[in-house]
Amino acid sequence: MQLGTKGTAWSPETRLYSDGVVIGTDGAPVVVPPHSGLRRLPGTGYLDPASGALPSAAVPTTDDVEAACELLAACELPGRGTPYQAMAEEALTDIGVLTFPNGAVVAAGSPYWRYVWPRDAGYMAAALTVCGRPGPAYAQLAYVAAMQEKDGTWQARYLPDGSRAVPDDRGLQLDGIGWTLWATWLWAGAGGSAGPLAPMVRAAVEAALAALDPATGLPRASQDFWEMDLDEATLGSAAPLLLGLRAGRELLALLGGPDDAELAARAADGAGRLAAAVTEGFGGHGYARRIGGTGGRDASGAFLLPPFAPFTDGAEAAWRAAVDATTVGNGGVRPGEEWTDLVTAWTPQVSLHALTAASIGDTALAHRLLSWLDLRRTALGALPEKVTADGRPSAVAPLGLTGATVLLALAALGGRPLPVPPA
Repeated sequence: MQLGTKGTAWSPETRLYSDGVVIGTDGAPVVVPPHSGLRRLPGTGYLDPASGALPSAAVPTTDDVEAACELLAACELPGRGTPYQAMAEEALTDIGVLTFPNGAVVAAGSPYWRYVWPRDAGYMAAALTVCGRPGPAYAQLAYVAAMQEKDGTWQARYLPDGSRAVPDDRGLQLDGIGWTLWATWLWAGAGGSAGPLAPMVRAAVEAALAALDPATGLPRASQDFWEMDLDEATLGSAAPLLLGLRAGRELLALLGGPDDAELAARAADGAGRLAAAVTEGFGGHGYARRIGGTGGRDASGAFLLPPFAPFTDGAEAAWRAAVDATTVGNGGVRPGEEWTDLVTAWTPQVSLHALTAASIGDTALAHRLLSWLDLRRTALGALPEKVTADGRPSAVAPLGLTGATVLLALAALGGRPLPVPPA
């Protein structure tokens, strides 16, 4: 079996597909086999040749190593000077290694994950922005913008070769609109000029508005981060779309084109209708995952709190109930109550809850979750996608989405919380 490919006989998944990634000769990530003993040169994404050889891994010059170390030292690293510094350094370095020279940033280095998800790319661009790296953040956003469909939406994922091709028929995922607009707003707010991304912003806002049912104000059915087909709206799509409309409204105000004020007003109206529909439809059932109230709660309740939405008591109560309901025996969380694997923890959800906790001032919970993640990294220091029932890292590593969310959580914990788009 090719390294890092998805198997079929292991349920729940307990294998570790990789210990991490290193920079390849072509600038693309190269997967480091699990339990290989290979290391990276400290402060860089390069393979340490003293630890062994790996086909296609780049062999850096002394100047390459010095430049990488200087770049890391100069960044605004969240968690610097804290017990989380090593985790933060590896997470930021991993995002850099997962980014191709053309700006495409893949979810992970292994096959089946070696694609650009707009969702994951949005979080990684946001993390780079917070770390004071606006150039690479823009490159990632520009790549996603170049992949945008003619109707302003995005497919679930794209190849990283710039072809705009997709690897399968998963189809459109509406939450990609929200995460891309949010990340672009954060980047623009940090000093970036949104002008080059203006066509993407306008098309994405139009797509978000077109996705809303005129009668209910809710979005049409779409896969969310669970990537499962349902015939009803989910909070995992509705909340990111609400975030995207609010962020898009702010971006349009910055752009100030002749028609941007009118589109911004429509975005504000759509956001108002969607917010009311979310409160009535989902809030009426304790912010369960499905609009009908079935399926229980999931991690998307975090999208209704800072840094994604203004704080409300109802959203906080539902989010805390979701964390409690989805905590598994190893101390991590699963994606939701409806998730059938009851023993495996998923790190993107753990880091998301850490970000929420840090953003609303629950430092005790944020520290508990971040410490839990820190202790479950691979031998190469990478944050894995999953953690087994007995606490071992499993599946792909690093997962860029987890690393990005950890960096955002550490920034909030360190007194640099992300801005919240006004309601």
